Amino acid sequence: MRVDTYTLSLTMKFPITREILQAYDHAKQQEEVREEEIQKTLTLIVNGICDECKKNMLQYSKEKRFVWQGIQHVRQLHFQKYKFTMDEYLPRFIEKLQESFIGCDIIIDPLKTYLIIDWS
Repeated sequence: MRVDTYTLSLTMKFPITREILQAYDHAKQQEEVREEEIQKTLTLIVNGICDECKKNMLQYSKEKRFVWQGIQHVRQLHFQKYKFTMDEYLPRFIEKLQESFIGCDIIIDPLKTYLIIDWS
């Protein structure tokens, strides 16, 4: 059996014990890599939203809300590689947004093309 050395190198943390090496499970390691990549991607997207909100806060402060049109583009990102569907993605994405926009309402339109962060 050939082990994907790139995946293995991403997940192995050194120093490492004999027991960990003996208990190596390729499927488990792949799932850990998948989860790590998803978290990185979600963090990058949320950071981008925060940056955009900061840049235009004068405009948004009048309306007390921020509208983000990028959901449709996020579908085409990295998640296809890991077979991560929108149904899996959206709840986790909203949860991640709520960590940055504490106490705000986060609303996604029915067609899932934009979201609103409302602090009114």
